[in-house]
Order: sequence, then C-alpha cells, then structure tokens
Amino acid sequence: MAGAAASATVVVAATRAGPVPGVVLPGGPLGLWRAADAGRPAWSVLALAGIAVLSLAFVLLYLLARDRVVDVRYVARAAAVWTAPVLPAQPLLSLDAYSYVAQGRLLVMGIDPYVTGPIVFGPGPLLDPVAPIWRMTPAPYGPLSLSLLGWAAGLTGADHVTFVLLLRALALAAVVVATVAAARLARPDARAVAVALVAANPIVVLHLVGGVHLDVVIAALAPVVLLAARRRLWWLAALAAAAAFAIKLPGLILVGYVLWARFRRPERRWAGTAAALAMTAAVTLAAAAAVPDGWGWIATLDTPGRVELLYTVPAALAGLAYGVLGPTVGGVSFGELLDWSRLLCAAAGAALIGVLIVRGGDPSTPVRRAGVLVGGALVVLALAAPVIHAWYLSWAVALLAACAGSVGHRRLIALSVALCFSALPDPLTRWHHGLLPLTLLLLAVTLAVTFWWLAGARTPGDRPGSTRHQDITSAML
Repeated sequence: MAGAAASATVVVAATRAGPVPGVVLPGGPLGLWRAADAGRPAWSVLALAGIAVLSLAFVLLYLLARDRVVDVRYVARAAAVWTAPVLPAQPLLSLDAYSYVAQGRLLVMGIDPYVTGPIVFGPGPLLDPVAPIWRMTPAPYGPLSLSLLGWAAGLTGADHVTFVLLLRALALAAVVVATVAAARLARPDARAVAVALVAANPIVVLHLVGGVHLDVVIAALAPVVLLAARRRLWWLAALAAAAAFAIKLPGLILVGYVLWARFRRPERRWAGTAAALAMTAAVTLAAAAAVPDGWGWIATLDTPGRVELLYTVPAALAGLAYGVLGPTVGGVSFGELLDWSRLLCAAAGAALIGVLIVRGGDPSTPVRRAGVLVGGALVVLALAAPVIHAWYLSWAVALLAACAGSVGHRRLIALSVALCFSALPDPLTRWHHGLLPLTLLLLAVTLAVTFWWLAGARTPGDRPGSTRHQDITSAML
C-alpha cells in the first residue's frame, strides 16, 4: 500500500517540519498538530520523499486503469485509502485554512473582510496561525465563499480544529461530486481512468482535501455545468456556473461558457439566453447581498499577485527577457520586466480563453470536446495568472480527466506531479538550509520517471490481467 504509506508519511513529516517562521499553529487533537522541536529539515526531506512516492503511485494507478487492469471500484478504494490519512491532519502544505478561520470570524463580528485583514485581531490564537504575508490583506474570495466561512466560524466558534475538520468534510463531499460527475462524463470504458485522475490525484489528496482549499468547489461545479448543458438543463448549468463565480473568479469562465453555449442554440435563442442570464444574475446578486460589501472582492482580486513566485509563466518570461536585455541593453530591472510580462500574459490569456469558450460553446462541438476546451480555458487562467498554486489545477481536473484523450491525460498528469512540488515545508525552499537543490533534483527525477512510464508502450506480455501487472498492483497499491 505504497500510496497510503506515502500520504501518511507526508502528513506526519509535514506536521513535524512545522510552518514558516513567525507562525504559531494550534496543537490540534491530542497535540498531534505540533511541530517538532528539532530536526525540522530532516522531516521536510521525508515529506518531500512522500510526495514523490505518492506522485509515482498515482501515475502507476492511472496506467493500470488505462490498460483496464483495475476497474472503477478498485480505483475508488485506492483513492479512499490514500485520502484517509489526511482526514484528521492539520491543513497540509498551506496556511490558507487559518486565514479562512480569521475571515469567517471577521464576518461573524460584522467586520468587512474585503476592507481589512486578520491583523485587526492582534497577536493571539486567530492571528498567530495566519501566514505573515496575508495578515494585512483583505479576502480575495467571492461572497459565497465568505458566507460559507462565516457559517463555519459561527457554527464552530472559530475553533481551529473543528473549523478545519468541518471544511475538510465539505471538501471531501465536493471531491466525491467531482469524481462522480467526471465518471458520468467519461466514456464507459474510460471511467476508471477518470476516477483515478480526479480522486487519486495528489493535487486532490494533499491540497484540496489535505490543504482544505475553497478551489475544491470549482472542481466539483465545473463538470456539473457541462453535464447540465449537455442535457440542456440550462437553468441548472447557469445556477452552478454562477455559484462557482460567487466562490472564486475562475467561475466566470463557466458563466461565459453557459451563456455563449445557450445563445448558440437555435431553439428559443433569445428567450432561453435571457432566462439563463436571469438565473446567473439572481444567484450572483443573492450571493453578494448575503455579505456586507458584496462586490468588494472585485477590488481585492490582485491580492494573490502580491506574492512573487519565480516558477510562474510571467516570471519565466520576465527572467528570459532580463537575461537577454540585461547584458545588451541595460537600464531595465527584473521587477519592471515582470510587470510588463504579467500584463502581456493577462492579455494573451484573456484572448485565448475567449477563443476556447467560443469554440466550446459551438453547438456542433461534441460534449467531451467542449469539456476539453473549457478545461483548457481554466488551465490557461491558472498559468497566465501572476501567481500559481498547486490547487489552481483543480479548477480543470475533473473536466480534463473525463473529456481529454491520452495526450491530454499525460499533460494533466505531468502538471499535477510538477505542481505538487510547488507547495512544500519551508526548509525545502530556502537556500540557507541547503535543501533547495535536493528539492529540484527529486522533482526532476520524479518527472523523468513519470514521462518514462507514460511514454512506455505496453509489451505483448502486459495484456490486461497479466501476471506482471498484477505484481505491480499488489506491490505499489
């Protein structure tokens, strides 16, 4: 049971490795969330190894499902076993959940989270676990997200442990919805593959469920939107898309797809589009009315971009430009190039997203092709953004798992594995610990093995049910 052992290793090791400096986490049930007093770099390396093993187990499970060695039930059981160790754990590989607690508490107290950050609480249990970079920033989430956080904070009294476990239960339910919807969208002979790519994906196991990120709601609603549109349940498609938008900005892509797809339908074109638009507006306005300053989040959408990550597409382009212009032209800083690169990526990304939505909403486009196009638009949004986190890939994971072909699946797997190494315990990402080269080396090795396995053709002896496949299954899963 390598997958379960790997996820359990990540839970224990990431917990013992501890948070970034300046953060004090709650002890958790029976003190199990406390960091180690010493040896944190070693615990970080162990967590890194666990992420690598879980990623490779995921690749192998996909291959077994693709070759029809295992069925949907087997894949679902494997995913459940891999997910079980994270259920009682602290929020994994991210401190966002503690920001959720503080933002929910602000709303309960009648303070606008779109105006101020958790810093208003001052030093204490609500502020201390929040990442220092987010303590003074307002919430960048939609009003439906804030309503959910306020409800959870009111129900749990903003107690960290019960708040996290409650949101994790909701995240787990959303993963189940996303998995079932992906299986319904996929071809009958590819349902095991779809389940593997969603439920057993380390992005889902470690970040959506383990990290308790609100992006899981987008992951669940995206395939629901496509299923409803395929069955011409436009009211349901519009409702789900608008709810996704009220959770977080990526939902706007789903809204655009629904309205365009409905408009392109010849039957009752104007009346039907108006009805879908009315449903979208009703849900959006109701969500905005449920919190103070319900449109305030539009002004805070630049909050995530305040973090400068060097592995984003805009940063890579800026680095390339700086490497060329610095020695030749001079007089330009990396920061200036990064600002221009972000603008360029935003403009190009918006144009590409528009093209993908238009093509996806064409009535002649098969439903699974539309799923690939809409899922591709969500991936473009994640890649073109000023900052990218592992859980951003979840916006499109169910659509691509259900609708993409083998090439699309390989790209999804490669992105999933690579992004899993973008959220790590602090000692692994700092040069002064001397562990960053090890992180990059293990990432390169894991990706190399991933590409090797995905590119390898099945030999005649590797037919479904062969002894070789059965041996691999029992050894790795």
